[in-house]
Amino acid sequence: MNEKDLEEFFSDEPIEDVKLDLEKIKATLPQYSSEKLCEMIVCDRYFGFGEKISPICMEELARRRIAGDTFEFESYIDQTYKELPVLDLNIPDIRSILNQAIGRKINHQ
Repeated sequence: MNEKDLEEFFSDEPIEDVKLDLEKIKATLPQYSSEKLCEMIVCDRYFGFGEKISPICMEELARRRIAGDTFEFESYIDQTYKELPVLDLNIPDIRSILNQAIGRKINHQ
């Protein structure tokens, strides 16, 4: 990153609202590998994107299976998801953190 990129990244300007173009995604799905479709499903589930992409990808995988594709996408999705670390988005209470820090300082004196 150069200096200009860094300034833009850390600017106080509001961030653009980015939306996925689901129609464009649907139109380009056939060019993706089955593995890539599964990874899109896993990311959608893992990050909680509202699960709009998952059904679209699952439909494409189902079409491929009906057409004779033998890729075991269910097990690939399950295995890939299990390999990801558990997200802990709980924010601890600042009071308990401060109390722990104060308690440690008192105990070390």
